[in-house]
Amino acid sequence: MSGYSCATPPRNIKVCMRNAPIAKAGLRELYTDREFVPRAFTDRADHAFISIHLIERSVALLAAQLTGELLDVGCGQQPYATYFGHSSKHMACDYDAARGNVDFSCPADAIPLPDESVDSVLCTEVLEHVPDPMAVWNEFHRILRPGGRVLLTTPQYWPPHELPYDFYRYPEHGLRRLASESGFALLALIPRGGPIAFWGQVTLHVWQPLFRFAWTRILWNRLILALDRFSNTPRMTVGWTVLAEKERS
Repeated sequence: MSGYSCATPPRNIKVCMRNAPIAKAGLRELYTDREFVPRAFTDRADHAFISIHLIERSVALLAAQLTGELLDVGCGQQPYATYFGHSSKHMACDYDAARGNVDFSCPADAIPLPDESVDSVLCTEVLEHVPDPMAVWNEFHRILRPGGRVLLTTPQYWPPHELPYDFYRYPEHGLRRLASESGFALLALIPRGGPIAFWGQVTLHVWQPLFRFAWTRILWNRLILALDRFSNTPRMTVGWTVLAEKERS
């Protein structure tokens, strides 16, 4: 893998991005909090629980890095709002106001806010649904103040969903390019699970008849997440969580 630089996210967790293999460090750090209890998605029998649990873990891990005035983009019901009670102001938007409790509706690449008007952007599982992801990153750069940060999650694997608005899946270096070319410095790039989590989630999708009963899905999800703690590589991961900072001029 290419070289990486190091940054220090919350709780003194070091996530390396040059000169060390970030992916291994990030994957291990994802499971550091063994007492973690999800607040947003608690149904352990959900067919998607492996993926959504790892998304929530990654958001919780990096939430303290978003401060000041925060905009939650494409948030729907704002499932992660409780992780950002420390922000001085919390705003929310979605392309369809009927999808949740939002302050205004807009596409992610045309946010009706002035230039450099917010300190932080949260954007979870939205980027795969926009036709021009670079335009979205550029819009985040426009509305963020210098030094402002983006916390973004997106899948590397997931079946088609929210059709016809399902356009992309993102590997590591695609996300690196989007961030760097829109004027952001990466602070963290965390894989959401290793090959065991990937295989476990795919199995639930492909062999659904084997998991007809809720108790079978609960046991399966628990087993897969327990085993995935020992993963060493993210080359086959369910998705990625990005923390990026707008470069100061």
